[in-house]
Order: sequence, then C-alpha cells, then structure tokens
Amino acid sequence: MSKKIRLVPKSGTGRTDIEHLAEQLDWTYHQKTPKGEQTPFEIIWLSTDRGAAIHWIEDHLIRVDYLLIQGPDVDPTLGELESRLDLHSSESLQDLFDGTRDGSAVMDALHVLGVHCSGPFEPDLFALFRWSMHDPDPLVRRVALLMVSLTNWNEFIPLLDYIRKHDSVESVRAQAETIFDVMSTQLNAARQANQESQDKGGQ
Repeated sequence: MSKKIRLVPKSGTGRTDIEHLAEQLDWTYHQKTPKGEQTPFEIIWLSTDRGAAIHWIEDHLIRVDYLLIQGPDVDPTLGELESRLDLHSSESLQDLFDGTRDGSAVMDALHVLGVHCSGPFEPDLFALFRWSMHDPDPLVRRVALLMVSLTNWNEFIPLLDYIRKHDSVESVRAQAETIFDVMSTQLNAARQANQESQDKGGQ
C-alpha cells in the first residue's frame, strides 16, 4: 500500500539544498514541472531503493515549500530526510503559533500547519486548528478551514458541522459546508470500503 507524507523544512532550506541532497543520496531524477498560474513548481526524484518518490514542491498559492514523499516503502527515505534537514515538527508548529499575534502571521502559520498534518491525528495540532477556526477575523477562519481540508482528519467533522451552522459570517459558513460535505463523503466511502472488505473476508 502506498503512503504519502508531507515534510515542511524550516525557513532557510530551499531548492538548491534539496538538489544537493538528491545528488548526495543518489536519487534518480524523474521530471520537473514549471510553475503555472494554478500549478506549483515541482521536481520529482526516485529513491535508490525505488521505494519512494520524492517531490520538492514550491506552492506559490499557499506560499509553502515542502517535500511530498510517496511510495510503498517511504520509511528509509523519511529517516534520511529527517536526519539531514531541519524540518517542522509538532513542537515547532506550536511554538510558531505561540509567537504569532497578527492575522497575517496566523494565516502563514496555518499554511505550514495544513501541509504538515498529513499523518495520523495529533490532538495538540488539532487544538491549533480549532483555535484558529474561532479567530475574530473571518479571513483567518476561512484559511483555517481551507487547511483543514488537507488533513483528512475525521475528527474535524463535528467541528465543521458546528461552524457551517453557527458561524456569524455567511462566507465562512458556506466554506465550512463545502469542506464538511467533502470530508463526510470521504469518511462514508472509507467506511463502506472497509465494510465490504470485512464482508468478503468473512465469506
């Protein structure tokens, strides 16, 4: 089964650093996609063991540069990256929010948070989203909702349900409604697939 993990380097790590790392680790260059109006710049390599594809993505739409690692055996590549790069962690993201007060900085922090949260549910990071989804600024709340959609954390569904019904701003309620529908549909599809798998296994 293929896995997908996103890693967000801290500021100071850029494309040149990743290209040098690719040379050091003998990754095989695969392809490059130039920046488009709605598509980010991207370079893809394959790990030496062919267990993972490494994507370096410069997403100008959310203003975050990050690594996407996907494949049937990503753990060796993840270990190499975590040992060689200064990456955001749950603790550094909490520190980022603790030092943030103005709306623009909160939205920048939310972009990093949303990209980072590609793994299992983390209550402490969920709390950062929940706090931002109740921010006095409706634009901050909308950015928080957008980044929630990247997580695939089903724990957000009750909170989205509340916001789509009770937020004071119509545009926020509408965005919460859209994301609630998408995440609920995905959850129901996963439950159905799991039930079908169990039914087949019991035959």
